[in-house]
Amino acid sequence: MRMPGRVVALATVAVIGAAGAMSGIAVESHATKDMTIVAEFEDASPVLVGNEVKVDGVAVGEVADTRVADGHADVLLSLEPSALPVYRDATVRLRPVSLLGERYIDLDRGTPGSEQLADGDTVPLPQTSVNVDLDEILNTVDDPTGESLAFLVTTLGEGLRDNGGNVDAALTALAPALRDTQSLTSVLKDQNVLLGNMVDNVQPVAGALAADDGKSLDTLVASADRLLAASAAQQEQFDKTLEQLPGALRSARSALGELAGTANEATPTLRAVRPVTEDLSTISDELNTFADSLDPALANAQPVLEKAQKLLDEAAPVASDLKGASPDLREASASARPIADNLTGNLDNVLDFIRYWALTTNGHDGLSHYFRVNLLVNPDSVTGLAPADLPVPDLLPGPAPVNGEPPGAGPAPQPEPEPGGTLLQPPTTEPQPAGPEATGLTPEQEHGMVDYLLGGGR
Repeated sequence: MRMPGRVVALATVAVIGAAGAMSGIAVESHATKDMTIVAEFEDASPVLVGNEVKVDGVAVGEVADTRVADGHADVLLSLEPSALPVYRDATVRLRPVSLLGERYIDLDRGTPGSEQLADGDTVPLPQTSVNVDLDEILNTVDDPTGESLAFLVTTLGEGLRDNGGNVDAALTALAPALRDTQSLTSVLKDQNVLLGNMVDNVQPVAGALAADDGKSLDTLVASADRLLAASAAQQEQFDKTLEQLPGALRSARSALGELAGTANEATPTLRAVRPVTEDLSTISDELNTFADSLDPALANAQPVLEKAQKLLDEAAPVASDLKGASPDLREASASARPIADNLTGNLDNVLDFIRYWALTTNGHDGLSHYFRVNLLVNPDSVTGLAPADLPVPDLLPGPAPVNGEPPGAGPAPQPEPEPGGTLLQPPTTEPQPAGPEATGLTPEQEHGMVDYLLGGGR
């Protein structure tokens, strides 16, 4: 068996590991002194004080002390400034240096950007682990397993014979993929909780689909096939619908624009209505109280409604008769409307006439009622009552004598009426001489005066 191919492969792997180790400590710390952190292990029996602490294969400190506390082992790690900072999610793994049993502490400083550990902080037990020793592996390998492993190694060696160059090319080609895989594993590590939740959520679905020997999954697949077949049959309609979709989207955009304008205009109104809406609860409570108070009245309204129905039934014949007479009533009311309008416009005059007529006719003496007239007399009124061919006496005495007669000479003045009295004298039992009446006027003059006062013809 030729060994150069294997040596080259191992050398390539070592170079890749060294490059990864050097890139892992590219971030330098600005710390200036050592720092001690505590790593909790379930079993730290192979660890000795002075064992190295490495980050990506580079020694950055040593084990300062070990002690037992609360059922686990505390390992104190003294770290150089180049190993800092160490973050809260850092992990610590106990690994073998060689097959001779010597150990070292492999420190993963955690995710940059997270909280940093301070001097004396602890890496908890879930973030520490111990590498499995070779003797433990060999103890689990029995004779059949050993034979199978030997056969696997022999077959693998036969396959790599004379293929060293191909292995080198494959490793070179795999280097970018390994870096990408390392990035992917880092991302998956960060999303470990999310992946766990996704698996937990997918598991019930997968279990339900796997039930009944996969019959549910078969039914789902058959339904999907029918759906795809129906979609393929309606492809032309789908295409037409998609062609109309841009126009519909434009219309929807325009409608949304108008809706936005309407919303902007409605905002002041809604803001003004807000005080009213805040009182709606109080109004609703008051309406409920009113409804509760109205219930007894509505419950007692049935007898009233029955009585009202009886009254309406009795009023039906009267309404029918009034309906028959309504044309005549309409015509009569139309004829009476002008009279009512005139009375309404001259209501004060009508009331005055009634009042004065009552005052005129309510007086009486020992014989009978008499007619009372309030008359204001002036010369024009007297001359207006006298005929044109009758000389009018001078009722008003002048200040100087006329034709040598003393003042006051001439016809005797007529007596003035008393206030509220009348010019008509009460009748006497003695016969009156022919000629002028008791008023001092002839019958023609009295008739003219009455016509003048009462509105008769002259």
